[in-house]
Amino acid sequence: MRDGALAFAAKCLGSLLSGPVQRALQVDQPGGRRELRTTSILSAVGDVQYTRWYVSHPDGQRGFPADAAIGLVAGCTPGAAARLCEMGARSPSYAEAARSLQLLSGIQTSANTIQRLIQTLGPDMADWATKRQPATVQPKRDFAVCLQMDMTGVRVLKKHLEGIKGKNGPPKTRQIKCGVVYLLERGEDKRYHKLPDSSVHILSFGDLTEFSAQLEQARAKLGADPGCKLIVISDGAEWIWNLVADRFRQAFSIVDFWHAAEHLHELCEFVHGKGGAANESFRTLRRQMKRHGINGIIRHFEQLELAPAKRRQVAKRLKYFHTHCNRMQYHKYRQAGWPIGSGEIEGACRSLIKQRTDLSGQRWSLSGALNVLWVRALVRDHLHDQFWKDRVPVQPGPIAA
Repeated sequence: MRDGALAFAAKCLGSLLSGPVQRALQVDQPGGRRELRTTSILSAVGDVQYTRWYVSHPDGQRGFPADAAIGLVAGCTPGAAARLCEMGARSPSYAEAARSLQLLSGIQTSANTIQRLIQTLGPDMADWATKRQPATVQPKRDFAVCLQMDMTGVRVLKKHLEGIKGKNGPPKTRQIKCGVVYLLERGEDKRYHKLPDSSVHILSFGDLTEFSAQLEQARAKLGADPGCKLIVISDGAEWIWNLVADRFRQAFSIVDFWHAAEHLHELCEFVHGKGGAANESFRTLRRQMKRHGINGIIRHFEQLELAPAKRRQVAKRLKYFHTHCNRMQYHKYRQAGWPIGSGEIEGACRSLIKQRTDLSGQRWSLSGALNVLWVRALVRDHLHDQFWKDRVPVQPGPIAA
């Protein structure tokens, strides 16, 4: 029954696209028309046969004005293209996306079609996301800007690993930088909460100079004046805090609480050994770190009576906390109502990037990875539908009569 209903709908849609729709768009009698040609396009109800004029102008312009007016992209109607893009971004592979579309909606397409569509639209989505105006600072409201960033590996083709150094031997992945900037608004509970529709994502295989410039541009889009609080929350990676010191010197810097807690847990296990004593010490010290900051934690470990060799190892592990001491005063941040976790960027690296580009057997070109990740970013931020609403079909221009 479903297949019969889809076939009937496809036939009706083909008739509409071949006649009434073209008349409504004023491309049914284009200037310079040569011949009527019928083609098969993919729609939300499956393959559709539709007929339109092929035109050729003396100035060399040629093509199908109806295709552009309807908004066809890579042989798909806008409705079908949106569905294929979303499924291609959500699924673990293009082949799985094709199977899911067939099972769920009866649309038969190939993995190559979905991949080609995303490669066509990915740059447009990246450009739209970059130029999109997010929610901005409103007058007489208490706002702050939050910036988070991280880096993770993408399995890429060998040609993209030339000149790249691996951690322990030949490199297996290429590092992609991910950043997110968004607004925080102070609520009635005196805490700062994320303002919906204010996120601006940055994805880049470029160098740090390019990446930091993109982050600055993203911050500027939020409409915050130079005196607006900027809060940077990230892990303890050296490159992040070097970038902050160079580009965002005025920022309030916070090392993600949960990353600090991981290092604290490792230190407790080193001192007490794995088991109950280490876990109990960790729970107590983590609570203390959250309520009173890192200073007391450092003193606690420095005052332990340990063998000289073990004391040296503890001192070595405490360097992490000494380095980021000013970024781990969590009691002050909580009193100010600021967040202390970098969940936004951690979630982006895991669910946005890793779950789609780091599966067994996958190898990506740089552009291929970026294109699918930009589609995935719009889907994740609930902006995918808005992109298609804003997307204006190409106008036929002088070809149409």
